[in-house]
Parts: sequence; C-alpha cells; structure tokens
Amino acid sequence: MLNKLFKMFKSLSSASLATLLFLGAAACQSEPPAGKKTADSSALPYPVMEEFADLEPILHYQTDTTYVINFWATWCKPCVEELPYFEQLHSEIAGKKVKIILVSLDFKKDIPTKLLQFVRDNHIQSDVIALADGRYNDWIEKVDPEWGGAIPITLVYGPKGRVFQPEQFASYEELKTMVLGLL
Repeated sequence: MLNKLFKMFKSLSSASLATLLFLGAAACQSEPPAGKKTADSSALPYPVMEEFADLEPILHYQTDTTYVINFWATWCKPCVEELPYFEQLHSEIAGKKVKIILVSLDFKKDIPTKLLQFVRDNHIQSDVIALADGRYNDWIEKVDPEWGGAIPITLVYGPKGRVFQPEQFASYEELKTMVLGLL
C-alpha cells in the first residue's frame, strides 16, 4: 500500500504536489485567517466586535448627534425589561439627531443563536452591536469610571454633555427625560 502511495506522489508534478499540500493545510485551519469574519458572524444582522478597542471610538464621537448606548444581555432580566423603552424612544425620535445603540454582552457562544433569536422575536429596530470581549475588568472603567460591572447601564452623550445611568430605568419617561435633556 505504501509503495502505491509513493508511486502516486512520485508521478505528480511539483505544482500539483504543492497545490495538494496547500489545500490540505488550508483544510486543517481551526480559525479563519486574521481579519476575516467567521461564517456565523458574517450572516448576522449586527456587527460582532471581538475586542473592546473596536467599540471604544463609538463612546467618544464628537458630532452634533446625541448617542444613547445601552449595555445589556438577553440573560439579564432588568435589561430585557427596559429594552422596550429604547425601542419606543427609537420610534418617537425618528428624524432627530439621536442614535440608539444596544451593546449586547451576551456570551460569545450565544451571539449567533440566542441573541439573534431575541433580536428577531422582539423586532428590535435600534442598532445592535455584540461585544464578545470577555475581559470586562480591562475595559468597564473605559465606558465610565463609575461603572462597577453590573448591567444594565446606559451612557448618553452629545454636544450638550454626558450622563451615565448605572442601573435600569424605572420608566420610559425617565429615559426620555434624560435624552431630551441632552438635545
């Protein structure tokens, strides 16, 4: 048997052999090449950010737009309870210079399944970003020095200032008042 394999390889041209070796090595890769999205994340209707550094610029835009950035997860009951407030605000402020971004902190393995299903089932219209950087202690203070790590939290900022909400909103009116105060 080995003799037959040896004869087969011997008869191949070097270009054919190189092609076979390249294809074999490519098939053995366990991760996609750097800078490439995985099949799961490329099919999602929202971006998946592997590192906080990719999200961080969004927390500091200096434009004439007010940003409402909520950190949440599908497994967090208070987070899920307040999400309708953000969706209501999203529909009521259409046409104003306000951008709502819902940053999901769901576990990386749940992003293409549970998070996707939740976004679809709840007809989420606000922008969603999945942050898959589990090194929370390295970046939570970069969102706001007052943040201890619990969710939900909301950061609202714009040309008129910056406000950090370290807990769930008690009502839609509370969220709306905070945002309108910065318009």
